[in-house]
Amino acid sequence: MKKNKGMKIYKQRKKKRGNNYQILSILGTVSLVFGAGIFGYYVIAVPIRDVIQSLRENPDTVTTQNSEISEVEFTTAATTYDKVFEDIKITTGTRVTVPVTSEVSDETLPPVTTVVTEEVTEAPATTVVTTTSPVTAVVKGGCYYLSVSDITDLDSLASKLDSISGCSSVAVPLKTTGGYVNYASSVRTAALSGAVRSDISLNDIVNLINEKGFTPVAELSTIADNIYPVTYKKSAYQFDDGYTGEWLDNKPESGGKPWLSPFSSETIDYLSALVDEITSAGIKSVICTDTYFPPFREKDLNYIGELVKSENRYKGLTELINKLNDKAVSNGGKTMISVSASEIINSSSEVFKPEEFGSMSVVVNINMNEFNGETVSSVLKKVSEKTGNMKIVPCIIKESVADSGVSNAINGFKTMGYELYMIK
Repeated sequence: MKKNKGMKIYKQRKKKRGNNYQILSILGTVSLVFGAGIFGYYVIAVPIRDVIQSLRENPDTVTTQNSEISEVEFTTAATTYDKVFEDIKITTGTRVTVPVTSEVSDETLPPVTTVVTEEVTEAPATTVVTTTSPVTAVVKGGCYYLSVSDITDLDSLASKLDSISGCSSVAVPLKTTGGYVNYASSVRTAALSGAVRSDISLNDIVNLINEKGFTPVAELSTIADNIYPVTYKKSAYQFDDGYTGEWLDNKPESGGKPWLSPFSSETIDYLSALVDEITSAGIKSVICTDTYFPPFREKDLNYIGELVKSENRYKGLTELINKLNDKAVSNGGKTMISVSASEIINSSSEVFKPEEFGSMSVVVNINMNEFNGETVSSVLKKVSEKTGNMKIVPCIIKESVADSGVSNAINGFKTMGYELYMIK
Protein backbone atom coordinates (compact mmCIF):
# COMPACT_ATOMS: atom_id res chain seq x y z
CA MET A 1 0.00 0.00 0.00
CA LYS A 2 1.39 3.20 -1.07
CA LYS A 3 1.75 5.92 1.41
CA ASN A 4 -0.23 9.11 0.63
CA LYS A 5 2.27 11.87 0.47
CA GLY A 6 -0.32 14.74 0.10
CA MET A 7 -0.65 17.55 -2.52
CA LYS A 8 2.50 18.67 -4.11
CA ILE A 9 3.30 22.39 -4.03
CA TYR A 10 5.26 23.82 -6.91
CA LYS A 11 7.25 27.02 -6.63
CA GLN A 12 8.04 29.24 -9.62
CA ARG A 13 11.19 31.26 -9.44
CA LYS A 14 10.79 34.87 -10.64
CA LYS A 15 12.88 35.70 -13.56
CA LYS A 16 15.17 38.59 -13.02
CA ARG A 17 14.41 41.46 -15.41
CA GLY A 18 17.25 43.11 -17.17
CA ASN A 19 18.32 46.75 -17.11
CA ASN A 20 16.86 47.50 -20.54
CA TYR A 21 13.35 46.77 -19.38
CA GLN A 22 13.64 49.16 -16.43
CA ILE A 23 14.85 51.99 -18.67
CA LEU A 24 11.95 51.52 -21.07
CA SER A 25 9.49 51.56 -18.17
CA ILE A 26 10.83 54.87 -16.87
CA LEU A 27 10.76 56.45 -20.31
CA GLY A 28 7.17 55.37 -20.82
CA THR A 29 6.08 56.92 -17.54
CA VAL A 30 7.81 60.21 -18.33
CA SER A 31 6.24 60.31 -21.80
CA LEU A 32 2.78 59.74 -20.32
CA VAL A 33 3.15 62.59 -17.79
CA PHE A 34 4.59 64.98 -20.41
CA GLY A 35 1.77 64.20 -22.85
CA ALA A 36 -0.86 64.84 -20.20
CA GLY A 37 0.76 68.20 -19.41
CA ILE A 38 0.79 69.28 -23.08
CA PHE A 39 -2.82 68.20 -23.49
CA GLY A 40 -3.95 70.11 -20.38
CA TYR A 41 -2.11 73.27 -21.38
CA TYR A 42 -3.44 73.58 -24.94
CA VAL A 43 -6.89 72.10 -24.44
CA ILE A 44 -7.77 73.58 -21.04
CA ALA A 45 -5.37 76.31 -19.84
CA VAL A 46 -4.99 78.31 -23.08
CA PRO A 47 -8.75 78.66 -23.74
CA ILE A 48 -9.33 79.73 -20.13
CA ARG A 49 -6.50 82.24 -20.37
CA ASP A 50 -7.94 83.70 -23.61
CA VAL A 51 -11.38 84.08 -22.05
CA ILE A 52 -9.99 85.89 -19.02
CA GLN A 53 -7.90 88.19 -21.22
CA SER A 54 -10.93 88.98 -23.38
CA LEU A 55 -12.99 89.85 -20.33
CA ARG A 56 -10.30 92.19 -19.09
CA GLU A 57 -10.01 94.00 -22.42
CA ASN A 58 -13.76 94.20 -23.18
CA PRO A 59 -15.61 94.63 -19.86
CA ASP A 60 -18.65 96.11 -21.63
CA THR A 61 -19.37 92.82 -23.41
CA VAL A 62 -19.56 90.74 -20.26
CA THR A 63 -22.86 88.90 -19.88
CA THR A 64 -23.93 86.41 -17.26
CA GLN A 65 -26.83 84.09 -16.70
CA ASN A 66 -26.96 84.97 -13.05
CA SER A 67 -29.29 87.94 -12.59
CA GLU A 68 -28.26 88.53 -8.99
CA ILE A 69 -25.11 90.64 -8.92
CA SER A 70 -23.89 92.09 -5.66
CA GLU A 71 -24.04 95.79 -4.89
CA VAL A 72 -20.27 95.86 -4.57
CA GLU A 73 -19.89 94.86 -8.23
CA PHE A 74 -22.10 97.74 -9.40
CA THR A 75 -20.24 100.24 -7.23
CA THR A 76 -16.94 99.12 -8.71
CA ALA A 77 -18.25 99.47 -12.26
CA ALA A 78 -19.49 103.00 -11.66
CA THR A 79 -16.28 104.07 -9.93
CA THR A 80 -14.12 102.71 -12.72
CA TYR A 81 -15.90 104.40 -15.62
CA ASP A 82 -17.54 107.53 -14.25
CA LYS A 83 -14.63 109.70 -15.37
CA VAL A 84 -14.87 108.61 -18.98
CA PHE A 85 -18.43 107.83 -20.00
CA GLU A 86 -21.62 109.65 -19.21
CA ASP A 87 -23.82 106.58 -19.53
CA ILE A 88 -22.81 103.00 -18.73
CA LYS A 89 -25.34 100.17 -19.07
CA ILE A 90 -24.77 96.78 -17.46
CA THR A 91 -27.03 94.19 -19.02
CA THR A 92 -27.79 92.15 -15.91
CA GLY A 93 -30.81 93.99 -14.62
CA THR A 94 -29.30 97.27 -13.40
CA ARG A 95 -28.35 100.51 -15.07
CA VAL A 96 -25.70 102.90 -13.77
CA THR A 97 -26.06 106.52 -14.90
CA VAL A 98 -23.17 108.90 -14.25
CA PRO A 99 -23.76 112.58 -15.06
CA VAL A 100 -20.42 114.30 -15.69
CA THR A 101 -19.84 118.04 -15.62
CA SER A 102 -17.36 119.69 -17.95
CA GLU A 103 -15.77 121.65 -15.14
CA VAL A 104 -13.16 119.92 -13.04
CA SER A 105 -13.09 122.48 -10.24
CA ASP A 106 -15.97 123.28 -7.91
CA GLU A 107 -16.91 126.32 -9.96
CA THR A 108 -19.86 124.73 -11.75
CA LEU A 109 -23.05 122.88 -10.94
CA PRO A 110 -24.11 120.14 -10.69
CA PRO A 111 -21.37 118.06 -8.99
CA VAL A 112 -20.53 114.59 -10.30
CA THR A 113 -23.02 112.08 -8.92
CA THR A 114 -23.66 108.35 -9.31
CA VAL A 115 -27.27 107.17 -9.47
CA VAL A 116 -28.20 103.48 -9.44
CA THR A 117 -31.73 102.53 -10.49
CA GLU A 118 -33.37 99.17 -11.13
CA GLU A 119 -34.79 98.35 -14.53
CA VAL A 120 -35.59 95.31 -16.63
CA THR A 121 -32.93 93.41 -18.49
CA GLU A 122 -32.30 94.89 -21.89
CA ALA A 123 -30.20 94.23 -24.93
CA PRO A 124 -26.41 94.39 -24.58
CA ALA A 125 -25.32 97.98 -24.22
CA THR A 126 -22.88 99.77 -26.44
CA THR A 127 -20.69 102.67 -25.45
CA VAL A 128 -21.05 105.69 -27.73
CA VAL A 129 -18.53 108.52 -27.58
CA THR A 130 -19.69 111.58 -29.50
CA THR A 131 -17.32 114.23 -30.79
CA THR A 132 -18.04 117.57 -32.38
CA SER A 133 -16.09 119.22 -35.14
CA PRO A 134 -13.88 122.06 -33.91
CA VAL A 135 -15.44 125.49 -34.35
CA THR A 136 -13.10 128.20 -35.53
CA ALA A 137 -13.07 131.58 -33.85
CA VAL A 138 -12.92 133.50 -37.13
CA VAL A 139 -15.55 136.25 -37.43
CA LYS A 140 -15.78 138.51 -40.48
CA GLY A 141 -17.98 141.38 -41.59
CA GLY A 142 -19.90 143.78 -39.38
CA CYS A 143 -20.60 143.02 -35.72
CA TYR A 144 -23.44 144.83 -33.95
CA TYR A 145 -23.34 145.34 -30.18
CA LEU A 146 -26.52 144.33 -28.37
CA SER A 147 -27.61 146.06 -25.16
CA VAL A 148 -28.59 144.41 -21.87
CA SER A 149 -32.25 145.26 -22.57
CA ASP A 150 -32.02 143.33 -25.86
CA ILE A 151 -31.43 140.07 -23.99
CA THR A 152 -33.91 140.39 -21.12
CA ASP A 153 -35.95 137.63 -22.77
CA LEU A 154 -35.91 135.62 -25.98
CA ASP A 155 -38.76 137.60 -27.56
CA SER A 156 -36.83 140.84 -27.11
CA LEU A 157 -33.73 139.22 -28.55
CA ALA A 158 -35.60 137.86 -31.56
CA SER A 159 -37.17 141.25 -32.22
CA LYS A 160 -33.82 143.02 -32.06
CA LEU A 161 -32.11 140.50 -34.32
CA ASP A 162 -34.87 140.93 -36.91
CA SER A 163 -34.14 144.67 -37.02
CA ILE A 164 -30.39 144.33 -37.69
CA SER A 165 -29.13 144.46 -41.27
CA GLY A 166 -25.72 144.64 -42.87
CA CYS A 167 -23.98 142.68 -40.10
CA SER A 168 -22.94 139.05 -39.85
CA SER A 169 -22.45 138.83 -36.08
CA VAL A 170 -23.71 140.31 -32.81
CA ALA A 171 -21.84 141.02 -29.57
CA VAL A 172 -23.79 139.87 -26.50
CA PRO A 173 -23.14 141.62 -23.12
CA LEU A 174 -22.91 138.46 -21.00
CA LYS A 175 -21.06 140.12 -18.10
CA THR A 176 -21.26 143.87 -17.76
CA THR A 177 -19.44 146.66 -15.93
CA GLY A 178 -20.15 146.30 -12.22
CA GLY A 179 -20.25 142.50 -12.27
CA TYR A 180 -23.72 141.35 -13.31
CA VAL A 181 -23.97 138.15 -15.38
CA ASN A 182 -26.82 138.43 -17.90
CA TYR A 183 -27.59 134.76 -18.50
CA ALA A 184 -28.39 131.74 -16.33
CA SER A 185 -24.80 130.79 -15.60
CA SER A 186 -24.15 127.40 -14.04
CA VAL A 187 -20.88 128.61 -12.49
CA ARG A 188 -21.71 127.97 -8.87
CA THR A 189 -19.88 130.91 -7.33
CA ALA A 190 -21.46 133.33 -9.80
CA ALA A 191 -24.91 132.27 -8.58
CA LEU A 192 -23.94 132.29 -4.90
CA SER A 193 -22.44 135.78 -5.17
CA GLY A 194 -25.71 137.19 -6.53
CA ALA A 195 -24.11 138.16 -9.83
CA VAL A 196 -26.55 136.18 -12.00
CA ARG A 197 -29.65 138.21 -12.77
CA SER A 198 -31.16 136.33 -15.71
CA ASP A 199 -32.91 133.00 -16.11
CA ILE A 200 -32.29 132.78 -19.86
CA SER A 201 -30.20 129.79 -20.86
CA LEU A 202 -26.97 130.58 -22.66
CA ASN A 203 -27.72 127.75 -25.07
CA ASP A 204 -31.07 129.34 -25.90
CA ILE A 205 -29.37 132.66 -26.61
CA VAL A 206 -26.78 131.04 -28.85
CA ASN A 207 -29.33 128.89 -30.70
CA LEU A 208 -31.63 131.85 -31.39
CA ILE A 209 -28.76 133.98 -32.70
CA ASN A 210 -27.66 131.16 -34.97
CA GLU A 211 -31.22 130.58 -36.20
CA LYS A 212 -31.45 134.25 -37.16
CA GLY A 213 -28.35 133.90 -39.29
CA PHE A 214 -25.82 135.67 -37.04
CA THR A 215 -22.62 134.56 -35.32
CA PRO A 216 -22.58 135.22 -31.56
CA VAL A 217 -19.67 137.09 -29.97
CA ALA A 218 -19.42 137.55 -26.20
CA GLU A 219 -18.65 140.73 -24.32
CA LEU A 220 -17.17 140.03 -20.87
CA SER A 221 -16.36 142.71 -18.31
CA THR A 222 -13.33 141.53 -16.35
CA ILE A 223 -12.21 143.24 -13.13
CA ALA A 224 -14.51 146.27 -12.90
CA ASP A 225 -16.65 144.01 -10.72
CA ASN A 226 -18.09 145.15 -7.38
CA ILE A 227 -20.47 142.21 -6.83
CA TYR A 228 -18.42 139.02 -6.77
CA PRO A 229 -15.80 140.22 -4.22
CA VAL A 230 -18.51 141.14 -1.69
CA THR A 231 -19.11 137.41 -1.16
CA TYR A 232 -15.69 136.07 -2.14
CA LYS A 233 -13.49 138.53 -0.28
CA LYS A 234 -10.18 136.95 -1.25
CA SER A 235 -10.88 137.90 -4.86
CA ALA A 236 -10.65 141.60 -3.87
CA TYR A 237 -7.61 143.78 -3.26
CA GLN A 238 -6.28 143.06 0.25
CA PHE A 239 -4.60 145.36 2.75
CA ASP A 240 -0.90 144.74 3.00
CA ASP A 241 -0.98 144.37 6.80
CA GLY A 242 -2.50 140.90 6.46
CA TYR A 243 -5.44 141.34 8.86
CA THR A 244 -7.43 144.48 7.93
CA GLY A 245 -9.22 142.72 5.06
CA GLU A 246 -10.29 143.79 1.59
CA TRP A 247 -9.80 147.26 0.18
CA LEU A 248 -12.86 149.39 -0.68
CA ASP A 249 -12.92 152.32 -3.10
CA ASN A 250 -14.55 154.51 -0.44
CA LYS A 251 -15.68 154.40 3.16
CA PRO A 252 -18.36 151.76 3.80
CA GLU A 253 -20.81 154.41 5.04
CA SER A 254 -20.24 156.30 1.80
CA GLY A 255 -21.01 153.31 -0.40
CA GLY A 256 -17.46 151.99 -0.73
CA LYS A 257 -17.16 148.88 -2.89
CA PRO A 258 -14.54 146.17 -3.39
CA TRP A 259 -13.06 145.42 -6.81
CA LEU A 260 -11.85 142.20 -8.34
CA SER A 261 -8.07 142.01 -8.16
CA PRO A 262 -6.19 140.56 -11.15
CA PHE A 263 -3.54 139.34 -8.70
CA SER A 264 -6.02 137.03 -6.93
CA SER A 265 -6.19 133.36 -7.91
CA GLU A 266 -9.90 133.42 -7.03
CA THR A 267 -10.46 136.17 -9.61
CA ILE A 268 -8.60 134.20 -12.26
CA ASP A 269 -10.53 131.02 -11.46
CA TYR A 270 -13.89 132.81 -11.58
CA LEU A 271 -13.33 134.60 -14.88
CA SER A 272 -11.76 131.49 -16.41
CA ALA A 273 -14.83 129.46 -15.45
CA LEU A 274 -17.07 131.99 -17.21
CA VAL A 275 -14.90 131.97 -20.34
CA ASP A 276 -14.92 128.18 -20.32
CA GLU A 277 -18.71 128.12 -20.02
CA ILE A 278 -19.17 130.69 -22.79
CA THR A 279 -16.80 129.11 -25.30
CA SER A 280 -18.13 125.63 -24.52
CA ALA A 281 -21.60 126.87 -25.45
CA GLY A 282 -20.47 127.75 -28.97
CA ILE A 283 -19.44 131.40 -28.64
CA LYS A 284 -15.88 131.30 -29.85
CA SER A 285 -14.89 134.97 -29.64
CA VAL A 286 -14.84 136.76 -26.26
CA ILE A 287 -14.21 140.51 -26.01
CA CYS A 288 -12.63 141.34 -22.63
CA THR A 289 -13.55 144.80 -21.39
CA ASP A 290 -12.92 146.89 -18.25
CA THR A 291 -9.42 145.55 -17.70
CA TYR A 292 -8.02 148.42 -15.65
CA PHE A 293 -7.12 149.31 -12.08
CA PRO A 294 -9.47 151.28 -9.82
CA PRO A 295 -8.74 154.98 -9.31
CA PHE A 296 -6.40 154.40 -6.37
CA ARG A 297 -5.52 157.32 -4.11
CA GLU A 298 -1.97 157.62 -2.85
CA LYS A 299 -2.87 156.25 0.58
CA ASP A 300 -4.67 153.34 -1.11
CA LEU A 301 -1.42 152.34 -2.80
CA ASN A 302 0.30 152.31 0.59
CA TYR A 303 -2.50 150.25 2.12
CA ILE A 304 -2.39 147.57 -0.59
CA GLY A 305 1.37 147.60 -1.02
CA GLU A 306 3.90 146.69 -3.66
CA LEU A 307 1.42 144.80 -5.90
CA VAL A 308 -0.15 148.07 -7.00
CA LYS A 309 2.80 150.40 -6.35
CA SER A 310 5.18 148.57 -8.67
CA GLU A 311 5.87 150.00 -12.11
CA ASN A 312 5.30 146.47 -13.42
CA ARG A 313 1.83 146.13 -11.95
CA TYR A 314 0.44 146.10 -15.49
CA LYS A 315 1.58 142.48 -15.71
CA GLY A 316 -1.30 141.55 -13.41
CA LEU A 317 -3.67 142.78 -16.13
CA THR A 318 -1.85 141.32 -19.13
CA GLU A 319 -1.32 137.93 -17.49
CA LEU A 320 -5.01 137.75 -16.63
CA ILE A 321 -6.01 138.34 -20.27
CA ASN A 322 -3.52 135.76 -21.50
CA LYS A 323 -4.84 133.16 -19.05
CA LEU A 324 -8.40 133.83 -20.20
CA ASN A 325 -7.23 133.46 -23.78
CA ASP A 326 -5.60 130.12 -22.94
CA LYS A 327 -8.94 128.91 -21.59
CA ALA A 328 -10.78 130.09 -24.71
CA VAL A 329 -8.21 128.48 -27.00
CA SER A 330 -8.64 125.15 -25.20
CA ASN A 331 -12.26 125.20 -26.44
CA GLY A 332 -11.41 126.31 -29.98
CA GLY A 333 -12.00 130.00 -29.26
CA LYS A 334 -10.07 133.20 -28.61
CA THR A 335 -10.24 136.41 -26.61
CA MET A 336 -9.97 139.99 -27.83
CA ILE A 337 -9.10 142.94 -25.64
CA SER A 338 -11.13 146.15 -25.80
CA VAL A 339 -9.31 149.53 -25.51
CA SER A 340 -10.30 153.03 -26.56
CA ALA A 341 -8.51 154.65 -29.48
CA SER A 342 -7.60 157.68 -27.40
CA GLU A 343 -5.93 155.52 -24.71
CA ILE A 344 -3.91 153.67 -27.33
CA ILE A 345 -2.75 156.86 -29.04
CA ASN A 346 -1.95 158.58 -25.71
CA SER A 347 -0.37 155.42 -24.21
CA SER A 348 -2.56 155.84 -21.13
CA SER A 349 -3.92 152.29 -20.99
CA GLU A 350 -1.95 150.09 -18.57
CA VAL A 351 -3.23 146.84 -20.03
CA PHE A 352 -2.38 147.74 -23.61
CA LYS A 353 1.07 146.24 -24.00
CA PRO A 354 1.23 144.79 -27.54
CA GLU A 355 4.47 142.94 -26.78
CA GLU A 356 2.57 140.94 -24.15
CA PHE A 357 -0.20 139.75 -26.51
CA GLY A 358 1.46 138.69 -29.77
CA SER A 359 -1.12 138.62 -32.57
CA MET A 360 -4.19 138.81 -30.33
CA SER A 361 -6.91 141.13 -31.68
CA VAL A 362 -7.61 144.49 -30.07
CA VAL A 363 -11.06 146.04 -30.41
CA VAL A 364 -10.40 149.77 -30.85
CA ASN A 365 -13.34 151.86 -29.62
CA ILE A 366 -13.46 155.06 -31.66
CA ASN A 367 -15.33 157.93 -30.01
CA MET A 368 -15.14 160.73 -32.55
CA ASN A 369 -16.02 163.27 -29.85
CA GLU A 370 -12.45 162.81 -28.65
CA PHE A 371 -10.98 163.65 -32.04
CA ASN A 372 -12.14 167.06 -33.19
CA GLY A 373 -11.55 167.72 -36.87
CA GLU A 374 -10.21 164.23 -37.60
CA THR A 375 -11.59 161.39 -39.65
CA VAL A 376 -11.99 157.75 -38.71
CA SER A 377 -9.22 156.87 -41.15
CA SER A 378 -6.76 159.32 -39.61
CA VAL A 379 -7.51 157.99 -36.12
CA LEU A 380 -6.92 154.40 -37.21
CA LYS A 381 -3.62 155.32 -38.84
CA LYS A 382 -2.41 156.70 -35.51
CA VAL A 383 -3.65 153.59 -33.72
CA SER A 384 -1.86 151.26 -36.14
CA GLU A 385 1.45 152.91 -35.24
CA LYS A 386 0.99 151.73 -31.64
CA THR A 387 -0.38 148.21 -31.98
CA GLY A 388 2.70 146.23 -33.02
CA ASN A 389 1.70 142.75 -34.21
CA MET A 390 -1.80 142.94 -32.75
CA LYS A 391 -4.73 142.73 -35.14
CA ILE A 392 -6.99 145.79 -35.14
CA VAL A 393 -10.77 145.46 -35.01
CA PRO A 394 -12.19 149.01 -35.37
CA CYS A 395 -15.38 149.81 -33.47
CA ILE A 396 -17.32 153.00 -34.11
CA ILE A 397 -19.32 154.49 -31.21
CA LYS A 398 -22.68 155.38 -32.77
CA GLU A 399 -23.42 158.22 -30.35
CA SER A 400 -20.28 160.05 -31.43
CA VAL A 401 -21.36 160.37 -35.07
CA ALA A 402 -24.51 161.11 -37.03
CA ASP A 403 -26.39 158.34 -38.81
CA SER A 404 -24.54 159.09 -42.00
CA GLY A 405 -21.32 159.01 -39.99
CA VAL A 406 -21.85 155.34 -39.15
CA SER A 407 -22.22 154.47 -42.82
CA ASN A 408 -19.16 156.54 -43.69
CA ALA A 409 -17.16 154.84 -40.94
CA ILE A 410 -18.14 151.39 -42.19
CA ASN A 411 -17.17 152.31 -45.73
CA GLY A 412 -13.84 153.57 -44.39
CA PHE A 413 -13.23 150.29 -42.51
CA LYS A 414 -13.86 148.31 -45.67
CA THR A 415 -11.68 150.57 -47.78
CA MET A 416 -8.82 150.18 -45.31
CA GLY A 417 -9.13 146.39 -45.57
CA TYR A 418 -10.57 145.51 -42.16
CA GLU A 419 -12.37 142.17 -42.44
CA LEU A 420 -14.08 142.59 -39.05
CA TYR A 421 -15.50 145.84 -37.73
CA MET A 422 -17.99 146.71 -35.01
CA ILE A 423 -20.82 149.13 -34.37
CA LYS A 424 -21.48 150.02 -30.72
